[in-house]
Amino acid sequence: MNSDKPKNAALVGNDLVTMGAFALYRAENAHRVSEFEKSQNAEAAIAADFDAYRTRYLRKFKDVFESLTEQGLTVTRAV
Repeated sequence: MNSDKPKNAALVGNDLVTMGAFALYRAENAHRVSEFEKSQNAEAAIAADFDAYRTRYLRKFKDVFESLTEQGLTVTRAV
């Protein structure tokens, strides 16, 4: 694992697309996430699994983001 990659699920990324990709990953893999949550270091396990699929979910979320934008909708981060 590259040292500049996050080791904590809360730190998967601070940009909107990365956070959206992580949310999409969690939604599509709820069964996996629930299993990881049973471990002692759940956040690290979830982040590592997301890291394995990062490229796929970044691409999927970018597609959703662009589709929404084309329809005049915006995606924002809740504060």
